[in-house]
Amino acid sequence: MPAESPSPVWFTRCADYGAAASALDRLLAESGLLAADAVRGKRVLVKPNLLTDRTPDEAVTTHPDVLRPVLRHLKAAGADVSVGDSPASTANLRSVLSKSGLGAVCEEEGVPFVPFERAGVQNFTEGGFSFSLAKSVVEANLVVNIPKVKSHSLTKLTAAVKNLYGAVPGYSKTTLHRLYPKPAVFGRLLKAIWKVLPPSVSIADGIVGMEGQGPANGRPIRLGFLAASADPFALDGALCRTLHIRPDSVPYLKDEASARAPDIRGDAIDVPSFATPLGAHLLALVPAWFARLAAGLLWVRPAFDAARCVTCGQCVRACPAQALALEGRAIPQLNKKTCIGCACCHEVCPKGAIRMKPSAILRLSHAFKDLK
Repeated sequence: MPAESPSPVWFTRCADYGAAASALDRLLAESGLLAADAVRGKRVLVKPNLLTDRTPDEAVTTHPDVLRPVLRHLKAAGADVSVGDSPASTANLRSVLSKSGLGAVCEEEGVPFVPFERAGVQNFTEGGFSFSLAKSVVEANLVVNIPKVKSHSLTKLTAAVKNLYGAVPGYSKTTLHRLYPKPAVFGRLLKAIWKVLPPSVSIADGIVGMEGQGPANGRPIRLGFLAASADPFALDGALCRTLHIRPDSVPYLKDEASARAPDIRGDAIDVPSFATPLGAHLLALVPAWFARLAAGLLWVRPAFDAARCVTCGQCVRACPAQALALEGRAIPQLNKKTCIGCACCHEVCPKGAIRMKPSAILRLSHAFKDLK
């Protein structure tokens, strides 16, 4: 049988959030995604990025001006719409919904918000992994996935594929990080989760993204586009091409044909500069034999900035390996032997006081790889 054609990825220019509604209309019209006859009468779960309690201008969460026109489009098409997510385990959901502006959008549009922690779970075994997903996601006919385009200290890029990890509710995400800390294995876990989810359409919020120390403490960067596809791997591969990121450096894209050669359509978008952190994803670039030989010399660990740290303890509570402790100290203390380099602490720090620091030999390996 001939190979199935990859799902196209559509890009539409959008200079600012004031033009998001018209840009979304054009994106959906040109791509044919979310057509009325495809969503009418369907249970549609809209999954934004609600990582933690930050304001829209900080570029951590999906912008409310992108969520609103998506909800209006789905309602007008006759879909049964709800919005749901599971923020970082240390985040307060009420504060996340308020500060992000997404709670107000749901209320104003008359669309219920479903906290995944309260929705019940369904257990799965897929690809050698066991995990639980929120029933409200699993029981939907269609998931509309609205990620924010950001850099990431564990996976280098976080967008369509990584945003679906939010279907894992609450502290279960932390447990999976502890069980599968290596980026390559975590990437396979993300694919296993995607395989058991309902069909999805992903619409990436790339009007303003985040570069540098993402996904929560980087710099907002104006990217100027919306992008959409029925294949989250193809979408993220197209984002890599647009942002000049090598797909094989993103653990969950390394073996995905649709990510290596995406079918890109619509507006031509090229972002000349997009900074990504030196994080755990570097381990994927090291040959397996060398990783085994030099295991004690290859690591990525959190480093703390005492001037920024407010000793809130969120990093300590988020650590799946219990490698951090405060104990009355000025900054959290790290047990290097138990740290798994998962970046969970970095992800939840509200003050940007944590950087993920690779070992010297890992930095040299990265430099050598870039020269090849």
